[in-house]
Parts: sequence; structure tokens; C-alpha cells
Amino acid sequence: MTEAPGRHSPVMAVEMPAWLGAAPGHVLVDLTVGGGGHAAGWLRATAPTGTVVACDRDASALAIARRALAEFGERARFLHGAAPECLARLADEGLRADAILLDLGLSSMQLDDPGRGFSLRDDGPLDMRMDRGQQLTAAEFLNGASPEALEHALREWGGEPAAARVARAIVARRATRPFRSTGDLRTVVEAALGRRAGRVHPATRSFQGLRIAVNRELELLEQALPLARARLAPDGRLAVLSFHSGEDRLVKQAFRAAEAEGDELLTPKAIVPGRDEIRINPRSRSARLRVLRRRG
Repeated sequence: MTEAPGRHSPVMAVEMPAWLGAAPGHVLVDLTVGGGGHAAGWLRATAPTGTVVACDRDASALAIARRALAEFGERARFLHGAAPECLARLADEGLRADAILLDLGLSSMQLDDPGRGFSLRDDGPLDMRMDRGQQLTAAEFLNGASPEALEHALREWGGEPAAARVARAIVARRATRPFRSTGDLRTVVEAALGRRAGRVHPATRSFQGLRIAVNRELELLEQALPLARARLAPDGRLAVLSFHSGEDRLVKQAFRAAEAEGDELLTPKAIVPGRDEIRINPRSRSARLRVLRRRG
């Protein structure tokens, strides 16, 4: 869901309506609506009768999307909740979607707000909750998780090669003082791994692994993929835009299984942003788009 700093233009915004098969009268379920950029593109491409069900687990993002999509009136409706929760509600309604979109990861709105605790750049509370209604914060996870759970999150979800070393440093620090701020974590990781000028900050992977653990991102994605496929109308499309190798691996596996059952993989290889988009929005460089079409 990464967007250009200071703007709310989502990754691959221009190409997305075509990949989703946008046409007048079609229904999109946007499970991670964020600032509403993809949803607005869909509504313009499907005018005058296309609609969007806009979902997000982040109530702040959903409020922004409401304002961004206000011009479309009743063509947009809104649901608060994680993707599996929203899909379950839509299943109860019997809704079938012509397209479903999962734009994973963080938006710039979340990343650039120090109060959310996602960024290591500015000091802020060690929160990292996408849904502020959930109890577990990043600080609570760091201060209470077992050394094994910490190492697993850092290695498997953060991709940190020195996960064991960082986990030991975290355990040693919390024995004397609990973690409270992003600066606390940044300082401990930097001391454990060292800092080299001109390179990515050594705490970047740790922040990613911690965020994914706190929000159960891969677990919820694994739950959502088959539920989303089940909500597709015949010839409907499921598009997933991922920013992490673990996410992309789950999507690839799920789409291959669906292909074995007769669905069509529209992206045999993941689609990546073009050079111009990466130049304008460097955060988009890790984006991977995969699209599945459900056979009628």
C-alpha cells in the first residue's frame, strides 16, 4: 500500500483498473482501501454504475477514504475490519464481486505519522497497530515475547540475518528498562549491529518483522486469500499487491493452487512498477502484483 511521500497515489494506480477488469456496473471489494486511491480509480473507470465496497482495519485510513470518495456518493460503501472479517460479512450478504483487491503493507499516511510508531526515522510511541482497537502493541510484544518468538519474528518476517544477536540485545535491555518508544528499539538494534554510513539503517528489518508480528499480517493474508477467491463472481479477478517476500510467497502458492483447480493466472510472472514510478516513489520498488481470474 506504499504511496508517494506527501501524496496519496497508490502504487500502480494507472494500471490497476485494467488488471481488475473494470467495466460499468462492476463491483470491487477493496480490502485495504487506505487513502482510497485505487477505489477512486476504479469508480472513475466504471462510471456511472460501478461500485466499491471499501474495507480497512485502520479506522483512521477508513475515515480518510470516506472523505476521498465522498464525490462518488452511494457508489462507495465502507466496512471496518481486517480482510477475513470483511469477507465473512460479505459472504453472509451473499455478495459476489467482479474484482477484489488486496494492497498490502503500509501506506505513507501510516509510515509518515510518528504517532503510529511504524517508522524508525522519527521518535514516537512503540505502537505499530494497524487496528488501534487491538490490545497488543509493539512495546508489549517486545517486552513480553519469549526470546524464541522475538528471534522468529526478526528472522522470518524481518529477514534479519543477525536475528539471534538482536533478540539477545532486546532481552538484555528489557531486563533493566522496558521498551516504550521507537527510539528505544532503534538504539538497541543499532548498538547490536553497528551503523555504516550510506547504508540502510540496521534497524529497518527489525522494525518490519516486529510490525508483521504485531499485526499478524501473514496469518491474516493466508486466511483471506481463499475467502476472497470464494467471493468472486464467474470471471471475477483477485489482485494482490505485495511488498514483502513472505506475502508474495503466500500469494504465489495460493494462486498456483487455484490454477490447478481451473482458474487462470493472468500474471505468470509478478508485475513490477516501471522505472518512472520507482523514480517518483522509491518506496514502490519492492512492489509485486499478481492477478488471478476465476473461471466461470
